[in-house]
Amino acid sequence: MKRNVYWSLCAAAIGMALLTAALTLWSAHGLLVRQVQQELRDEHKLIARSVAYTGEERLDYLSSLDIRFDSFRVTLITPEGGVLFDSDNDRAGMENHLDRPEVREALSVGSGEDIRRSETMGLDTCYYAAALPDGSVLRVSKQTRSIGAVFAGVIPLMAGIVLVTLLLSMLLASRLTRRLVRPVEALAEDLENTDSLRGYEELEPFYRKLREKNRLIGEQMERLRAERDTIKTITSNMKEGLLLLGREKEVLSVNAAALSLLGSPAGEYEGKNVLVVTRDAELGACIERAAGGEGADVVLERDGRACHAFASPVRDDSGQVAGAIVLLLDVTEQQRAEQVRREFTANVSHELKTPLTSISGFAEMLQNGMASGEEDVKRFAGRIYSEARRLIALTDDIIRLSRIEQSGAVEDEPVELRALCEGAAEALRFPAEQKQVAIAVSGDLVTVRGSRQMLDELVCNLADNAVKYNRPGGRVDLTVRREGDWAAVTVADTGIGIPREHQARIFERFYRVDKSRSKQTGGTGLGLSIVKHIVERHGGSISLESAPGAGTSVTVRLPFSGGFEKPPETRNF
Repeated sequence: MKRNVYWSLCAAAIGMALLTAALTLWSAHGLLVRQVQQELRDEHKLIARSVAYTGEERLDYLSSLDIRFDSFRVTLITPEGGVLFDSDNDRAGMENHLDRPEVREALSVGSGEDIRRSETMGLDTCYYAAALPDGSVLRVSKQTRSIGAVFAGVIPLMAGIVLVTLLLSMLLASRLTRRLVRPVEALAEDLENTDSLRGYEELEPFYRKLREKNRLIGEQMERLRAERDTIKTITSNMKEGLLLLGREKEVLSVNAAALSLLGSPAGEYEGKNVLVVTRDAELGACIERAAGGEGADVVLERDGRACHAFASPVRDDSGQVAGAIVLLLDVTEQQRAEQVRREFTANVSHELKTPLTSISGFAEMLQNGMASGEEDVKRFAGRIYSEARRLIALTDDIIRLSRIEQSGAVEDEPVELRALCEGAAEALRFPAEQKQVAIAVSGDLVTVRGSRQMLDELVCNLADNAVKYNRPGGRVDLTVRREGDWAAVTVADTGIGIPREHQARIFERFYRVDKSRSKQTGGTGLGLSIVKHIVERHGGSISLESAPGAGTSVTVRLPFSGGFEKPPETRNF
């Protein structure tokens, strides 16, 4: 634009210079011609007054005027067109002049004028003729330079003028062009800040339009940014993985959850092929099916975790497939829960089958009269009773565990842990005396908020296990203390201990380290599992330290709440 404006101004300036020069020369030439014609009229009048003679006297008089013929040519013509006198030529050799325009006009209307050009000599001859009283015609003429000759003579001057004009035009056009385009350049440099733009009055409607467009664009951009940030916030905080693909399987968007589930490092993947994100063959086949217009899903196993991928096609307004959406769900916990459910069902079936089989067998023996005496009847009835008690205990533990898992919000009441430990020790005093095990409670007065019933069951289960699996003359210590923002309860015994290979699974349902000993002690295999679930429901944690023959120490940590007082002395039971 700048170049076009510049050269347009230069061309306009040169054109105007040339046109001005041409018009000036034309006007000057016209003025010169009119001046010559006026001189001819004046000269004709002067000569006509003096030519009152007739015949030879007139010719003699005209011949005596040679001094005036240096610049004018005088011709006397008869009414028939013959030449009586000519100041420049011999009249004898001159042709008839009736065909001359100025002569015909003078004979018809009294006077006439004409201009005849000589292209070869570059001169114009101006003629003026008027009729005399006797009917003859007196013609006066004068030569001047033609318009072409005038132009040819001033060409060097015109060339100089045009050159100077060109230089000045280029300089002025450059400055004027900069001034003209400065508002446009300012607008191009900052299209967003049009409020401060000031330019020509003619540009103001354009500025108003731009300001309005900028306002609308700003509002749309702000809305788009808000929507983008909202979508980004949602996808970034989604636990589910989301992968958006374009028509050529290029990545349009991928959130952190998807990268984590696919095992891909964090980075910029937008615009890259999906193979950069994952090369899993099963997922690739699923995406191919979605790109073909069919929904598909697949379960991916990776690093001990399971991911369920759903791929769906995305269609445009015309119904053509324009991309795909891949939703990734972490189903590891679901599969684990399903596995636990299956194992729990199998274990429950096995645990229930054993006492029921025993009860059924002894009852069948009694029914068939296989008991030979009263002692056998009592022995069989005792076994049936024992197995029934075991079955009831197992059923109670299963129901209790199910209630803990399915219960809603945990009751929110203050529970003093030292008092719970003392209550559990008191309840186990008689079994402990029978096994010759001493129980002691020590520590701080610490209060937490939760379900008193659940926490009491937690402490009782831990203490009961510590007594059951202890040695004669052993010891069980229940300690309550504060650890920063946590309340800790530790149940330590001097019993048989747990081998290291069993410690990771000790809190699983129905898991027993020594099944024969568990049956002797009447354990169901659900006590520690109940403890674990109670701790989880209260937002706490549980840890275990044990070694064969060195005893076991179980520590439960719960969120701290309530008072903290100086610990009383240790109480023995």
